[in-house]
Amino acid sequence: KAIDLASKASEEDKAKNYEEALKCYQHAIQYFLHVIKYEAQGERAKQSIRAKCADYLNRAEQLKEYLRNKKSPPARPVGESADKGGESDEEEDQEKKKFKNQLSGAIVMEKPNVKWNDVAGLEGAKEALKEAVILPIKFPQLFTGKRTPWRGILLFGPPGTGKSYLAKA
Repeated sequence: KAIDLASKASEEDKAKNYEEALKCYQHAIQYFLHVIKYEAQGERAKQSIRAKCADYLNRAEQLKEYLRNKKSPPARPVGESADKGGESDEEEDQEKKKFKNQLSGAIVMEKPNVKWNDVAGLEGAKEALKEAVILPIKFPQLFTGKRTPWRGILLFGPPGTGKSYLAKA
């Protein structure tokens, strides 16, 4: 089905029906990712599908950019001035500052020196993290509309199994 969608997308692309081509490319990429994850047998087949997927993704990006420039969105209205109440704004600012200070202590600011290859095993957890964190950053166009990326992952298990190490990677 992914191959059929990809060929239909290229036909629509050649016919200059770019909106339909973009939709077909997006659906084809979804099916290809499903094939890579669940159905592909060998590593060579997965690499071949990934290469095709990257080509389709690049073309879909080009079409999306073209359609965006062709149909420029209307200008957004300018925000109204905030002259509602001085005291409540100050209270909200103090609360926001307090909240930001608490958050800054919990957020790790330095970049850890741990790579994916440093973590032995845990392949299922690595794949889940890649889907939840890396794919939405690399391919945000796949996660539009109802296909929103995961909001978080719960890593659980006994101490010393590599949860924190995996999160650093």
